[in-house]
Amino acid sequence: MSGASMFKKRPVAPGQVAEAIAQAAASPMLADPREAVPATATGPGAASLGSIQGQGDYEVGQTYDVPLGRIKSNPVNPKALYPHSVVDEMALSLQENGQITAANGYVDGSHVVLIEGETRFRGAKANGAPTLRIEIRPRPADEQKLYEEARAANKQRQDGSALDDAIRWKELIERKVYPNQAAIARALGLGEDEVSRTMQLGVLPQKIVVALSEAPSLLTGRMLNAIREFFAAAAKEDAASAEMMTLNLVAEIVKNDLGYRDVAARRKQLENGPVKRTRGLSEHVLFSGVKGEIKTFEDGGRIELSFKGLTAEQSQTLAAKIKGALAS
Repeated sequence: MSGASMFKKRPVAPGQVAEAIAQAAASPMLADPREAVPATATGPGAASLGSIQGQGDYEVGQTYDVPLGRIKSNPVNPKALYPHSVVDEMALSLQENGQITAANGYVDGSHVVLIEGETRFRGAKANGAPTLRIEIRPRPADEQKLYEEARAANKQRQDGSALDDAIRWKELIERKVYPNQAAIARALGLGEDEVSRTMQLGVLPQKIVVALSEAPSLLTGRMLNAIREFFAAAAKEDAASAEMMTLNLVAEIVKNDLGYRDVAARRKQLENGPVKRTRGLSEHVLFSGVKGEIKTFEDGGRIELSFKGLTAEQSQTLAAKIKGALAS
């Protein structure tokens, strides 16, 4: 997890997204961006982080250059998505500018567990740095407190997305760190409806998540929800092809800079089905030397009569004849 002041996110070229989509469609999830560096849980519900306070190497309130081999990832890291492009850019920033902002962590035996700073950690490993600068914080009371502290730090930097939340909240409930959605809503000061809507993003298949993770501009709440609704509509029409249809849509969004309203329109079009053309029979007619056309349609008993080039007097005469014929 990186500070907003450390580097600027560059827009992802459509070709990069297309390549990510192609790789996702052709291969199993061997490098799912949701997979953090493994960290072990501490028991049912992972309620307690334990009481071991380390071996005196690190003191709370101090900042140290910690060897990467002694660093563990946050087991309840609020961020689940770490696109290769973001990690690579962080690695380059660390190499060119050094580490501007220290990560935060707490002591666990001979190791330091990150509270926040995962992107910097991955960037440091990517460029072969030996250490990461970490400020030592007090150990959170349990994994709930650890998650909440880390998420608050992310929000201050506007880091993380609704998709990160959806993935992580599902895992936290499954591991019984939180008993249910209502508990998450209370702990984070959110409405239960907001938590419920966000968690619906969890229905997206892994390959779609990979494609989305490589296009950070799409990770807004409205866009993600529009894509989820499109996927759900596509699955109703053809479950087998829904994933590929959505992957193609993601590529098109990036290529053509579509907005969430455009995606919603595609979803409605999909739900309504293809537009049916009404078949009709056309016949040319002549009135007072002027050519016209009469059309009869199979559905609804519809008839259309049209003339172009009639004078006002001719139009009145024709109208009178039609009315007379209908009245007889």
